[in-house]
Amino acid sequence: MTFQGQVLLPSQEALVERLHHVASYSDQLLVLVGAHGSGKTTLLTALATDFDESNAALVICPMHADNAEIRRKILVQLVSSPIFDDEISLAETILRVAPKQSKPLHIIIDDAHLLSKELWAECIILNQVQCAGQRIAVTLAVPPAFLADLLPQLPESLRRQILPVSIDPLSLPEREALYQTLLRYSDQNPFTPRDIVRAQLEKQTGTPQEVVALLELALHGQGEKKSVWTQYKVALIGFASVLIAVVIWLGLAKPFSGEPIPEVVTYPAVDSAEFLAHGKQILAPYFKQRAESLTQALLAEAVEQADPLAKFHGEEPQAEGETGIAPPVDEATSKGDSSATEIDEAEPAPAPTEQAKDDTATQVVHATAEPASPVSVRPKTGYAIQIATVSQRETVQSLLKKLHNVPEVRVAKYKQFWVVLVGQFNDSQSAQQAAAELVKEYHLSQPLIKKWAELGGYQLQETRSSGEISE
Repeated sequence: MTFQGQVLLPSQEALVERLHHVASYSDQLLVLVGAHGSGKTTLLTALATDFDESNAALVICPMHADNAEIRRKILVQLVSSPIFDDEISLAETILRVAPKQSKPLHIIIDDAHLLSKELWAECIILNQVQCAGQRIAVTLAVPPAFLADLLPQLPESLRRQILPVSIDPLSLPEREALYQTLLRYSDQNPFTPRDIVRAQLEKQTGTPQEVVALLELALHGQGEKKSVWTQYKVALIGFASVLIAVVIWLGLAKPFSGEPIPEVVTYPAVDSAEFLAHGKQILAPYFKQRAESLTQALLAEAVEQADPLAKFHGEEPQAEGETGIAPPVDEATSKGDSSATEIDEAEPAPAPTEQAKDDTATQVVHATAEPASPVSVRPKTGYAIQIATVSQRETVQSLLKKLHNVPEVRVAKYKQFWVVLVGQFNDSQSAQQAAAELVKEYHLSQPLIKKWAELGGYQLQETRSSGEISE
């Protein structure tokens, strides 16, 4: 049997006749299974040209082809009218044109393992559709590994619709006949003994591609293998040229360079005594500062326990309507002021002058005009906000005028200091919230939260509505 200038071997011709018979009378999807080089394309080409009474379409599926391209290649061979939509499934399109077809249809696809699962489903459905009174025949060619992977994925009903047909290997006489036929067509006569050719053919698995490869070897000989040096000669020459250029540039540029060559610094090992000594030297100022800070913190804590007012901030006298914070009063200053007060109390008071008498009279008038508020009772529980601690009475009066709208403002005397307290709160959280509002509204420095139980040494003073204090 010959087709398109090719001659089939007896086993191949018998297989083509079997495929033709199955495609004409069977209702199953025909799948031709063969390894690479086993002659699948040759057999499918012969099958497509053998159908004289049918309208056949032969498609070799390329790699990375989309579904629309495969449908287009099939339909242009089957449908006379070029008007169709390749985005619609094959079954829907062929059903639309089936009434106009006079011959049965046979669709042959080589390398069908490159088709998508969607097109495989369309081919299975298309195999059950009839056209011109007969079922549409579909023949696909795939490798054995693909079919072994596909069949377990299909349900039992679809698995029965697939009929695999395997390509048997060529017998030894057929291999020799194929070798001699191809040799005669080549118009060459290489000096190769027949026994050697036969021995080489016996070692093969029986695919036509192996016979063709053996003939190529006999006609042209074994190709010379390029050495590694030949393959990478250009790359090695280029790399050597660049390396030589860099060396020359460094040799010419470095002697004229005015930049000093950096010295190589070698550091000692991490676990060496030199490295540990160097680390101690670097960290010595840090540990010294840390020890001093700790000492100061301990001293401050001891001073706070001895004198609760050690951390209080004093205020300098300011103009009316402004409240400032005086420099902090340390322990030495506090003790100095106490000594001065004791000395002043020990000395006899000087005789009052005329101006002092007038001031006394004025104070008496004010006292008569504005009665003092009753002495505040010190709460035993809760918290208070300590607004300021000052040594000047005028500063306290200015602060009281500024806070005249704030309820529960109390003034206490502790030694030579005046202390301004605000409110009585059940917990420290509410006291802190109220302190934040006072700081925001009156622009005060950050006040302190004190327990009333800790203020036993504070002497509450009487205050008038005008902000004056009477002892």
